[in-house]
Amino acid sequence: MGTPQVIPSLMQIPLPYSFLWGFVCISITSIFLVFVLLMLAFAIHAGRIFYISFFMLFIPASVLSIFLSVVINTPYTPFLQGALSLPLLALWPLAKLETLPEAWGSTARELGVNQSACLQLIIWPLLKKPLIVSFFLSLFFGIAQ
Repeated sequence: MGTPQVIPSLMQIPLPYSFLWGFVCISITSIFLVFVLLMLAFAIHAGRIFYISFFMLFIPASVLSIFLSVVINTPYTPFLQGALSLPLLALWPLAKLETLPEAWGSTARELGVNQSACLQLIIWPLLKKPLIVSFFLSLFFGIAQ
């Protein structure tokens, strides 16, 4: 019997599991980075700046992410591909976050709503559909790689 086939860029993991490992790394990295980016955009009110910069970067970053495994064969390639898919995955949630009025936080506080209730009643209904779409898009992007 011969040795099992492996993909060298995925830390010598046998072939059926290497695709699963790449899928998991790409999906989890991209989902985590989208949530971190949205929290940062929400905290510093920079949703518009992130939206504009990611709108300009999503085509080059997506193309680079697709062809990255051909250019770089390291164990960290799936993580880099997940990070490069961030502009594509964050566009729709950032666009929805941009539609939120600037003074919503101060208005909600004046009405007596705390931060968690504001998140539950204002932010979550606004971002629920874009986050679900981004989640499934990251899963599809991980499978496609």
